[in-house]
Amino acid sequence: MVAIAIVSADPVLRRDLSQVLRGEPMITAVTAVDDPDAVNPDQDQLGVILVDAPSRRQLDDLRILDGKIPLIVLLDGADDVETSRDALQAGARALLPRSAGSEAIVAAIKAVMGGLAVLPHELAQTLFDEASLSDESMDKVDGADAGLTPRELEVLAAMANGASNKAIARRLGISVHTAKFHVAGILAKLRADSRTEAVMRAAQVGLVML
Repeated sequence: MVAIAIVSADPVLRRDLSQVLRGEPMITAVTAVDDPDAVNPDQDQLGVILVDAPSRRQLDDLRILDGKIPLIVLLDGADDVETSRDALQAGARALLPRSAGSEAIVAAIKAVMGGLAVLPHELAQTLFDEASLSDESMDKVDGADAGLTPRELEVLAAMANGASNKAIARRLGISVHTAKFHVAGILAKLRADSRTEAVMRAAQVGLVML
């Protein structure tokens, strides 16, 4: 049994998805809002958040959840690698095209609740190919500091300890926005698609100890 939040600027889509999901026996409650800021995970005791075609700002807002609540993201083009990567970095466990039918959406909800990830086949293959190329590139990178600034190294150490963006901000006396900026910079410099991958790559080149 799970409570769902639907985030979409499209009132028709919000209504249609709400009607479909409310008819599912596994779903206990459905909240439909037009902006991530209106989502209250603790109050609503959410199990999954379904986000429709989020902007980069909205993805940044959702990133602070740090994987606590599975995200399912509907994309205008599920084969858009850059947007898909942004969604995965924000913690998305499932990516589906906006055209996905109710059966696919319900199946994705069940999958993420079971600890699985859902990706369109074509996108998954592209990401795997990129990861392979990235691994080859990392073999050629000097592991001394990977070009990270002293502040980024501090943020990276906190990430290795499992700290959220809010925790990093408190620990280093910076704003959450600045923490997010540093995390994004670390991901880019380490050629990582997620916080976990960044920490693993950092460990491989001797930047952090796990």
